[in-house]
Amino acid sequence: MNNQPTKGADVAEELTFNVKDIPACTRYGFSARKIWIFFKTLVLSWVIWDFFVYLGYFAAGCDLAARWSQSRLLPLPGSLFWMDPVPIILLIVGVVLIIYVLMRGSLMVSKMTFQQLRGDEFFSASDAADFAKRHAVPLISIPLMLVMTLLLIYSAGALTGLISRIPAVGPSAASLLSIPLWGIMLLGVLTLLALILSLELLPAIVACTGGDSFESIFEVFSTLTSQSWRLCLYWLLSILVIMLGGAAFLLLSSVAVSFLSFSVSAGAGDSGLVAALTSGPQLLAPEALPFFAGLLGQQGDVQAWSGFAGILAGISGTAIFLIIISYFLSSYSSAWTLIYVVLKYRKDEEDLMDRADREEQREYDRMYGDSEKDSEAGKADLSG
Repeated sequence: MNNQPTKGADVAEELTFNVKDIPACTRYGFSARKIWIFFKTLVLSWVIWDFFVYLGYFAAGCDLAARWSQSRLLPLPGSLFWMDPVPIILLIVGVVLIIYVLMRGSLMVSKMTFQQLRGDEFFSASDAADFAKRHAVPLISIPLMLVMTLLLIYSAGALTGLISRIPAVGPSAASLLSIPLWGIMLLGVLTLLALILSLELLPAIVACTGGDSFESIFEVFSTLTSQSWRLCLYWLLSILVIMLGGAAFLLLSSVAVSFLSFSVSAGAGDSGLVAALTSGPQLLAPEALPFFAGLLGQQGDVQAWSGFAGILAGISGTAIFLIIISYFLSSYSSAWTLIYVVLKYRKDEEDLMDRADREEQREYDRMYGDSEKDSEAGKADLSG
């Protein structure tokens, strides 16, 4: 069996390493494996949201039965939710967990996209999950580090405020510190931008480099400071392309639902199944999605199926809704992978695909090089 790594000559697509490469994100995002990854990610995020929000309402002493009848499977924080610090803390914990889950899903999709750029079309979701398990530390450590930095910067301003309250000399001391504090706050603005960018770009950096936390945070800041205008341009272009591709996918989905309605009504005499299907998200999340049915095709006055069959149809309609969102997220993660590959080449003149090939070759030589040399030496002795 040949265990030798894939060479750069097998790259699936020749990149131009400029803005022309970005529109390919919709094509890379249109993958059943990637959409499935984000579908599972969205379901898990939904479960986390429900758990922590309902737990927050329980901690606030709300009537959960009344809240369930109003919100069902997608509750939104109400006025009573914000009157107690415990529900707010629970909500923050839930949101942080959801962000991590989404970043991990993005890491898996970015890794699959990067392998496709290298020519490896058979890199599976399980391979991506193994990679994410081994390289998940930067997804946690870097945002945490940036948040702690922002808190320290905020503390510097608060400390200066305390100094200013010292009688007589306090205001003068605070005035002398104003210029250094301005520089610190400017650093805080840069840190905040890096934190926002890290939530988007960090999965692509880890997927393409396999780097540790130090290399990853260096790449976040260097990309932000040296390629800021290209970063903004490429991001805006990717949003435009993804919106166009997503609109086309949504249109095709709506046409498919209409065709399903036509075919089902030919056999059943009505389209109650499709009416229950399209109103599924509205049924399961009436507070958050009260007008969803028109998104996939309004069924008018058709009576939707009720009972257990209607619930199953509603769940199926909600799954279709999540698949559509998953395509958007898959294209978005693929876009950030392409953006980082191009920006890395523009700022450092480094082809990340070639770098990955060299690293795999070194690992291959380390593991199998000596045994191959011994085998060749043995063959030479026998022939001698």
